Amino acid sequence: MKRFSNVTTTQIARICGVSQGTVDRALHNRSEIKEETKQKILAVAKEYDYVPRVGEKATLKGKSMLIGVVLFDLYNEFFSKLAMSLVNQAKKAGYSVVFLFSNKDIKTEKSAIDYFNYIGVDGIVLFSVGSDDEGYATYLRSLMKPIVLIGNRIENLTYIGIDDYRAMYDLTIRQAGEQPEGEIAYFAPVLSQKLSQNNAQTLRAKGFVDAMISLKREYRIVVNTEALKGSAGIVCSTDYYALQALKKLGYAPKEKLAGFDNLSVLKTLRTKILTVEYSTDRIAIECLKCVLGRKYKKEIEYRIVYNMDEDF
Repeated sequence: MKRFSNVTTTQIARICGVSQGTVDRALHNRSEIKEETKQKILAVAKEYDYVPRVGEKATLKGKSMLIGVVLFDLYNEFFSKLAMSLVNQAKKAGYSVVFLFSNKDIKTEKSAIDYFNYIGVDGIVLFSVGSDDEGYATYLRSLMKPIVLIGNRIENLTYIGIDDYRAMYDLTIRQAGEQPEGEIAYFAPVLSQKLSQNNAQTLRAKGFVDAMISLKREYRIVVNTEALKGSAGIVCSTDYYALQALKKLGYAPKEKLAGFDNLSVLKTLRTKILTVEYSTDRIAIECLKCVLGRKYKKEIEYRIVYNMDEDF
């Protein structure tokens, strides 16, 4: 039964369990191939409607010149910035990027990876929903191609990004230092859901708690805006949550506010917000280096900054 049309020689080779060179010999009626193998390859090519296409030479050399990227969606500015960074960096290396979106659903994520594996991309950049299932990590390793995780970690698979735990720890120490007395609230609605132990939001929450314990300060975890009032300061696990808090508290809140990601929208505000800044371009560059088998850096640098100049 046909799954997809316009199959490539990479896929035919995988289906038949032979090399691409063998597929090439069969399709072009060359010698040094067993007749039985040749007929099997030709039958599969016919079944899957094989048609030579642009880029076939690259495919025959074992490269599709495609990189698959799985993101949650493009609603979040971080994802859209990262998507453009990946496209721009891939183009410089002569590659094209194919995007699929999981909508934060692990089954949809796996289907996207299956599709990328089927069409024979040369590597995958995965912003995973996150999973503690050892079977999922084993499945990713079994694909035998470069897979780079960003955003959320899975076991000890290759991950490129900032240290979420340390960044939140540093942010919390800085925020608490500017509000030396009173309780600090941690606002993260996502914590009302079950998250994997290596999910970025889990690590950020742990960084906050450990920082507060080290300072011997009172704190509480808040998952809805109704419970925000009454704290001396508020640390939010993302800038989007910081914007929600700002709206709830009024746009000139008494509470000192901190976010995470330094989204461009923060620069339009008249309220000072402390946040974590890092480069999506740098993440994209290191991801491409990894996929292409070049030397790369796993950990991306970050800075604790305000959304505006000090003299704003």
